[in-house]
Amino acid sequence: RTQVDPTRFCAARAGQKFDPPVDAGRSIDTHPNTRPHPHPHPHSSLRHSSMKTAIVQVACLAACLMAAHQTAAWPQYAPTCEEDIRAAILFRDANVNKSARWGSALKSWYGAGESCPHCADDPCGHHGYHGNWEGLECRGDWIIDNGWSRWSGQKSAKGPCKKITNFHLPDRGLEGPFPEELKYFPNLHEIDLDSNNLIGELPEWLACMQKLIEIDLEENQFTGTLPKAWGNLPQLEEVEVDDNPQLHGCVPYGLPADEHGGKVSFSTDPKIGTSWGGTRINGMRCQNAPMPSCDHTKIPADAPMPRKANMTVPAHDAMMTPEEAEKYFRDQLDKDTEKRVFSNP
Repeated sequence: RTQVDPTRFCAARAGQKFDPPVDAGRSIDTHPNTRPHPHPHPHSSLRHSSMKTAIVQVACLAACLMAAHQTAAWPQYAPTCEEDIRAAILFRDANVNKSARWGSALKSWYGAGESCPHCADDPCGHHGYHGNWEGLECRGDWIIDNGWSRWSGQKSAKGPCKKITNFHLPDRGLEGPFPEELKYFPNLHEIDLDSNNLIGELPEWLACMQKLIEIDLEENQFTGTLPKAWGNLPQLEEVEVDDNPQLHGCVPYGLPADEHGGKVSFSTDPKIGTSWGGTRINGMRCQNAPMPSCDHTKIPADAPMPRKANMTVPAHDAMMTPEEAEKYFRDQLDKDTEKRVFSNP
C-alpha cells in the first residue's frame, strides 16, 4: 500500500506547493538586548516566508485530520450494532419454528452464519454488504445530496458498528401474517417480502419505521387497504403491493407518486413509485392518517443479548469429531432458542 505524506497531501488540498521549511530546526535570537539590524539580512524574508508556509501546512494538516476523524469509516472488522442483533434475534426466535419454510429461511441466523453458527453473533460479517445471516444486508449510511440519494457503502459509513439496513426474504413461500417483529429493527431502509404467501391486513405501525425507502410486498395474499398512516414515511421512494387480489381502497397522498421510471441504488428494478396492479385499489388519492403510537416498536428491555464469544465444547467432550461438535452446537442453539421462546411467550 502506498504511504502518503499527510503534510504533502494537505498542502496539495490547499493548492500549495510543498517545500520543507528552510530554517526548520534553527533558533531565532530573541534576547531583549538584541537590536534589529538597520538593513534586513538577505535571508530574513526567506525565513519569514518559510515560517508562514510551515504554519499553513500545520493548520491544513490539523484540518485534514479533523475531517478524517469526522468521517471515519467502519473498521473492516467492526461488529454489527448490538440493537440490530437483538432485533434480529427477536425476529428469529418468534418465526423460526412457525413452519418448515420459515425454519429454512432463518437457518443461518445464528453466530456468524451457516459456516460458523457457534461463533459470536455477527449478522453483518466482514465480506461486503451481504451479511452472514441470509436475507440481511448492511449497506452503510443513506446519503441524500443535491437531490440524489445513494448508499455510502460499508467502507465510508460512519459509526463504530455496522447497521442492518435491508431485509430480503422474497420467494420463500412464507406463510402467516406480516411478521410483527420487523418493527424492532431500528435502521431498516428496505423490506422485501414479495412472492410469499403472507395473509392478513398490512400493519399501520410500519409508519414508525421512518428510515424506510422501499416496501416490496407484491404477490402475497394481503387483505384490507393501504394504511393511511404510511403517508407519514418521509423517505419512501417505492411501494409495491401488486398482485394482492384482495387489497382495495385508496392511496394515501404521502406515498410516492404512481409508478414511473427510476431506481433506488440497492435495486435493479427500473421503476419506482407506488404500484398496485392486480389489486382492487382504485388509484384515488386520500388523506394521510395521523402517526400511530410507536412506543411498542422499541426493543424490549428483556430482549436477548447477542453472544459475544464463540461457543466451546465441554472439557470432558474435547475429543469430539467435527461432526459431533457441529451436532452438539446445533442442539445447544436449539435449546437456547426454545428456552427463550417459552420463557417469553
